[in-house]
Amino acid sequence: MKKEIRIGILGLIVSVSIITQNQAKSNVNIEMMEDHGKENIIDQEQSASACINLSTGKSTFLYCTEANIIEGKLQVQGGDNMTWEGNAKMEWEINVPENEEYELFLIANIRNEATGEKLSFKTDEKTYRFELAETKGPYKGGRNFQRVLLSSEVGLKKGIQKVALLSEGISKEGVLIDIRSIELLPVSAKNKIKVETERAIASRASVGWLKETGYGLMFHWTSQSVQRDGSIKKYEDAVNDFDVAKFAHMVEETGAGYVIFTIGHAESYCPAPIKSWEKVHPGHTTQRDLIEEIANALNSKGIKLICYINGPLGFNLQVKTEPSTEEKQAFISNFKNILSEMGKRYENKIAGYWFDSWYQIFERFPQVPFEEFNKAVKTGNKDRIFCLNSWIYPAVTPWQDYWAGEVASPIELPENGYMKDGPVPDLPYQALLIMEPYWVQQKAEMPEPRFSSEKLGKYIEDCMENGGVVTVNMGIYQDGTVGEKALEVMREVKIKVKKK
Repeated sequence: MKKEIRIGILGLIVSVSIITQNQAKSNVNIEMMEDHGKENIIDQEQSASACINLSTGKSTFLYCTEANIIEGKLQVQGGDNMTWEGNAKMEWEINVPENEEYELFLIANIRNEATGEKLSFKTDEKTYRFELAETKGPYKGGRNFQRVLLSSEVGLKKGIQKVALLSEGISKEGVLIDIRSIELLPVSAKNKIKVETERAIASRASVGWLKETGYGLMFHWTSQSVQRDGSIKKYEDAVNDFDVAKFAHMVEETGAGYVIFTIGHAESYCPAPIKSWEKVHPGHTTQRDLIEEIANALNSKGIKLICYINGPLGFNLQVKTEPSTEEKQAFISNFKNILSEMGKRYENKIAGYWFDSWYQIFERFPQVPFEEFNKAVKTGNKDRIFCLNSWIYPAVTPWQDYWAGEVASPIELPENGYMKDGPVPDLPYQALLIMEPYWVQQKAEMPEPRFSSEKLGKYIEDCMENGGVVTVNMGIYQDGTVGEKALEVMREVKIKVKKK
């Protein structure tokens, strides 16, 4: 008996139309990352959204959760990908602007169990069949999503039609694929895409200083961080009471070469009097400029400051549903104004940015003007580096300087400073770990560190020798202090790593 079910859509990825992204012939695994949402099981048929207009000058992504019809046993995972078991089908209705040949990519983790199995892509006129092979990547025992080229010549005629991804004749039990989307890249746009990619790569700031540091720290110091007794002060009071000198001394003890400090995480607060931020988020800025004070204190010790900003929160774009044209235009205006003001205010004091939640943004707003974003980011400091977090998925654009690397636990080492295979083999390698089993300290008790100094130090040393860099997120209380056990681990790491 079939039953119709509708699923909510949270946010996805757009691994963007760049030729330089991994075009593996098929590769995969599983991972130790925390998922960002609840699961839904679909083992019947789903009716969903409307017709998808294909772009003429860049790729269009058909996401698994946006299919008009879903048949078979599939399960929605946190991060909006689906596990695919046995014989199943996803169908989308598309509007093709002109007769065109397309390159067809699968954005997925193909498990070893799927090797040799067949997958088909069906249009109104033809069925294309492919044999699957396991995807490869750095996630040990985890999911390795890749951008897998299935066909370089899928012909689509102008007009509205249906296309489907399906499997038939599979007898194996269990999950074969973790699918995010398929991608249709118009062959006529490949030259344009190549030129933009080359321009983006040429614009990148050097990450040489980042690699030379070897490792840094991240602190999710937010409006939700707690005091040591579990209480929470009003955000502005916490900003006013923050002991910058003590914080900078603690960082120096760890040997870290840089700090990533959060702005606008979980709630849209900024610990500084940024007028453009206040205009977008009234009542969510402070008189004290904690950003500048932290930057000055760290810089005096030879430590650089990188600022974290959550894209949807900071620049005000909702991503749970489709934003309106006006909301998209406001988002662009917001990031230009905020980043330009911060760039002019802080200049070289902010060495970089780590921007979160961009795979969700790109799913909802694939027309983001990346080149303009890049220009805004580098206002006041042309050497400022930044990344756009796409979690475990392929990079969303070449307009960024390094890989966001939200991996939580150690992954395979880089080769010559880059990931081997996997989702992002073409951005400099930076792996972001968590010392505690979560990102934000929201309870009084600080848990035991997840890593020993031996294990963490060895991973950092090995990454350094292979051209990579490691960031360690440490739990931090609202008063700016950290757990003594975690701090001792980092002190020992400093001795181990810096002795050379």
